[in-house]
Amino acid sequence: MPRLSPSVHTADRTLVKGLNDGDEAALAALYDEYGERVYDYTLSMSGDEKVAADIVHDTFIDAGRRAPRMRDHLQLSSWLYGAARRRCIRRGRAKNLYWDRDADFSDIPFLDRGEPDGPVPDWPPLDELHGLLRACLARLAPVEQEVMLLAFRHGLRPTRLGAALGMSSRRAALRVRRSRTDLDAALRKEIHRANRACAAAAATSKQPKSPESPDASDPAGSPGEGDEARPTAVAVLAARPPARKDGPSAPPPSAAPDPEDSADPEDSAPPAASQPRTKALWQVLHRRVDAVPADPSTERHAAACPACRRRGRVAAAALLKRAPAPVLPAALRHRVMHTATDPELAGYRADIAARGGALTPSGLPSQPDVPSPFTRRWLYTGGGMASALAAAFAAMFVMGPGIDGDTLNWPPFDTHPQPSITNESPTHSGDGRPPSQGPGGGPVQPGQAPIGPQTEEKDPEPPASPSPPASDAPEQPGVLVVAPAKVELYGTKTAYVSLAAKSGPVSWTANSSTDQLVLSKTRGGMPEDGTVRLTLTLRTAIVGLPGQGTLTFTGAGGAPQTVTVVWGATLL
Repeated sequence: MPRLSPSVHTADRTLVKGLNDGDEAALAALYDEYGERVYDYTLSMSGDEKVAADIVHDTFIDAGRRAPRMRDHLQLSSWLYGAARRRCIRRGRAKNLYWDRDADFSDIPFLDRGEPDGPVPDWPPLDELHGLLRACLARLAPVEQEVMLLAFRHGLRPTRLGAALGMSSRRAALRVRRSRTDLDAALRKEIHRANRACAAAAATSKQPKSPESPDASDPAGSPGEGDEARPTAVAVLAARPPARKDGPSAPPPSAAPDPEDSADPEDSAPPAASQPRTKALWQVLHRRVDAVPADPSTERHAAACPACRRRGRVAAAALLKRAPAPVLPAALRHRVMHTATDPELAGYRADIAARGGALTPSGLPSQPDVPSPFTRRWLYTGGGMASALAAAFAAMFVMGPGIDGDTLNWPPFDTHPQPSITNESPTHSGDGRPPSQGPGGGPVQPGQAPIGPQTEEKDPEPPASPSPPASDAPEQPGVLVVAPAKVELYGTKTAYVSLAAKSGPVSWTANSSTDQLVLSKTRGGMPEDGTVRLTLTLRTAIVGLPGQGTLTFTGAGGAPQTVTVVWGATLL
């Protein structure tokens, strides 16, 4: 197995300071320290040696330019893993982690530089180890596989792991615990499945015996004709391993629960009701649903089979640490140093750094599959606003038919009646003056004294305009023409109504059937062939219901003309 670089360990802070000063030796030391680790990670993620070499090259070139921007210089390893991870995701990572199937598992963990202190573990053959590793990793999601790779093979603590993955250290620690539990359970299932296959193969290889004579090679023996058959539960108790003294712990690999084995009628058969229920038997009968009892025959075979015992010694974390390590290409170091030091490649270096993506406020590479805190905040806010709007629209359409009115008025909108919009034509007193008005601008109610003006000042009269010369015959009033006859306000709150005078001058008045329709003018006059353009405004509250109203235009001596106005639901 290739060893990691034997260069003397250099503090990350010193390396970052050298990169900031533009020292070529600092970049060379950085590559010697982390080159093999980053290459192992990128090859496991991508599954292609050429792609992994290109990612390692771009990662170290980018680190030479932007790694000194970190706030915490002790997170240099997190910066390198994060930069490599972003490029792996952009290029498309493999569904399962990649290892060379023809390479041997190492006798020492990946990060250990010296020789192993203890004895080499007695593990199954190479093909079986590769099968266990692929099978247990295939049961995990790609993100969980990556977490296990960085946590146990590359030794990243939760703080540095979270910085590399773009999450908090607390979330990283929680994800490590969950992924470790899932990985151990997956490995126990695969070991139990292999033990069952081994037991079945051993059973089929035996020669059949006569039913009268018991099998002498069976360590447990078989009952004779005169022996009373023992219940299944007693056999399960006899096959259970002895309890450990250090308290409850996870079941051994050979006794791991397997959902597919729960359908075995031999294991699920209940004991006879007449059998005595001891404490141990009660515990077997009242196990949790997820703890499926193992097959007693498989347990007996695993206890006596050397291959099953070696298989049971395999641990998930140790399997990841001792997985085959790739050989770092010898020419990759020269390629990195040439790109980093050649003055003619300055533009190429800038392009590599630009492809590395943005940096977080802490100076670490941002991850494409992890939203930033600002993005998450806007997503939560937008989701809350969308939910509130959906609830408002639902309430509007549910309660709309039963609401006595056209809108839902809400402050701070001005809801007092408009003096210029009335349901009836304005009336005048006998002397030509308008009727008295109350405090709110409306007419005086019966039995209420009129309120006079607050000052003695008279309203200024409009300047006198030169009157046309009087004619002998009185001028005939014209005809009022209103267009259009129907106005639709869908998606807008403003429209226009045109008035025209034909065959003579026209004086007109306008009335509205609802306070929501407001005209720019409600009365006026036009000479012959004159035109007036009025602005129609729809006044609504925060939530407006669909409705319909009418505008009535009356000319002197002419028939009233009606304009129908319809509008849909409005918001704000």
